[in-house]
Amino acid sequence: MGLLADFVVTSPSDALQYASLLREGNSLPAQRFERCEYKNYTPLSLGLLWALLANEKLDAKRHKLETVRIADGGHTWLLRFPDEFTKLIADVDEQLIRRIAHTWANEDDVPGDGEDNVPVLKDVKRLAIQAQIKGHNLYLWGSL
Repeated sequence: MGLLADFVVTSPSDALQYASLLREGNSLPAQRFERCEYKNYTPLSLGLLWALLANEKLDAKRHKLETVRIADGGHTWLLRFPDEFTKLIADVDEQLIRRIAHTWANEDDVPGDGEDNVPVLKDVKRLAIQAQIKGHNLYLWGSL
């Protein structure tokens, strides 16, 4: 099955309800949640992306998502993308996405190859832009 990794744009209050709505099998209202679903993207792999986009060496304290909630004995988590990271993703040049995807995939903790990561980057860029437009946040919800 793998590690579930949902990228979600929503308000802070709706973000806290995301996991319970999924668990109950309810459909997620499109006006409250915009998302894309992938597998095996971790907080570490996203920290590596942040460092890459910022043209910096990975700093585990600086390049980390903000913990909102950890539940189910650590088997599910909700993490918020810091505004600086969201802006970097939203601003990434479309022409550079393929190159960034390939460079990112060279890291041991990043799933897939460069081509696998192109749609992920395009989706996360789209969500980051929506987060900025709506004044919401971008989140990573993960589950083992």
